[in-house]
Amino acid sequence: MTVPTASDSSASRRDFLKTTAAGVAALTVPATGLTGPLFAQEERHAEIISMPAGAVQLFVEMDRIDSHHNIQRKFHTAQKYSANPVIGAVKPWEDRRSTWGSVIYDDKERVFKAWYGGQSGQKKEFIPGQFADCSVLCYATSPDGIHWDRPNLGMHEVHGTKDNNVVIGDDHHNGLAHWESFALDPLETNPERRFKALGWSSFDWNGPLSGIYSMTSPDGVHWTHTPEPVFRYHPRPGTNDLGPVGDAQSLMIDTLRRRYIAFLRRIPHRAFSRSSDFVSWTPPAMSLEARSDEDGNTIYNHMGFVYGDRYLGQLTYLHKKDPTRTNVDIWLISSNDGEQWNRPETGRPLIEVGDIGEWDRFNVRLTGSPPIRVGDKLHFYYRNTANRHSPYVGNDNTQIGGGIGLATLRVDGFASVAAGYDGGQVTTKPFRFEGSSLFVNAVANSGRLTVEVLDEGRQPLPGFSRESCLVISADSVNHLVRWQNDVRLEQFKHRPIRLRFHLENARLYSYTIG
Repeated sequence: MTVPTASDSSASRRDFLKTTAAGVAALTVPATGLTGPLFAQEERHAEIISMPAGAVQLFVEMDRIDSHHNIQRKFHTAQKYSANPVIGAVKPWEDRRSTWGSVIYDDKERVFKAWYGGQSGQKKEFIPGQFADCSVLCYATSPDGIHWDRPNLGMHEVHGTKDNNVVIGDDHHNGLAHWESFALDPLETNPERRFKALGWSSFDWNGPLSGIYSMTSPDGVHWTHTPEPVFRYHPRPGTNDLGPVGDAQSLMIDTLRRRYIAFLRRIPHRAFSRSSDFVSWTPPAMSLEARSDEDGNTIYNHMGFVYGDRYLGQLTYLHKKDPTRTNVDIWLISSNDGEQWNRPETGRPLIEVGDIGEWDRFNVRLTGSPPIRVGDKLHFYYRNTANRHSPYVGNDNTQIGGGIGLATLRVDGFASVAAGYDGGQVTTKPFRFEGSSLFVNAVANSGRLTVEVLDEGRQPLPGFSRESCLVISADSVNHLVRWQNDVRLEQFKHRPIRLRFHLENARLYSYTIG
């Protein structure tokens, strides 16, 4: 979802992120090489890609690149906001430990909205002889995604007062539910169902009513719950119940295929289920397969979102091999169809745990909504604690420092290709396009970037050679590529072409024909 700013200059480029999840312990070698040809130089029957107008093309996967020379590819880590957490425990009912929830941007109201977990101060029995703290769901709004207002809604009495921002009290499922994934639905035509969420409930732990529920709302404040789980922890024998599934779930609204995807825990793997109406769901199927050395809840949770004409996501990963470490961090994942997910060899997390003394020292987990574009940055909201996830060996046996933090990344800045002063080049596979102008997201203010347009046989088209391209020496997420004599790319619309990017002390994050 995009927050409008005065600096946005291209509608097609601005709307690329249609909002609606990674490396692992084995990925220990940073991906800084990639200096040889990626594919064979000759492809007699190369597949011709169809590129929708405005669909940003990234370098997370290199399957749309034909060849490259003298190029390094690098994956990038989001930078944390200096005053994290942006949502912490301010009120008595807000959780001073780890919380859960989501942050979205409401285009209609032009405001950020957050839902996150709190505690009522009560305890309820969920397993005979075992009691759990009762949860409540809190709601807050913000003009900038950093400074948050907590409205007094007067809906539920918590800690002796109704002057609070609680939208679901502990009278629902005995306070034994937590709602991790929220979305503002661009596909919905019914105004009573604009907001959607998935959440886990353990109030019937050993019975058929524990599992994942869905709920809808017209305003994000007043919610209607499904009476029974959509996915059950204990499916009833001889029924059509879906499951078994555990907690740690998320929701994706797939605007490309106009459907809903639920990402689910089926230890040790991750599963998905799809729905066309947010009512009926398909049986869970494999989405992200655990490797042979990834037992239990190692691949802890994942979520996805539409980016351009493909999908990106985040994976919460629990490092369990070293019991003195047991970090939990967030890694980038990708998908071509929104169902089956890949783990690029990034060599580094998308969001890292903090250092000694920091609020997110050991435990960084995804929240249930996609990143939000704000100007030239993507805002990622994540949740944390300063202690390690069990099992562990250490003295950090209490959960402290919890809340929701903010990390930012350059727009399209998940991965980049770059070359030094000796120069390098990247050539795409042939594609057909629907737009009219080429834009690049690049850092070349101390270097040069030029582009040539090639035919299927890799020969420069007249007027679109490297020498005819006006040199780009700037740092911009949305630089228009131009050629001499103001020749226009649109003359090749629907005709297969290739692009060859020439880099000299320059870094390229993405390209878009819009």
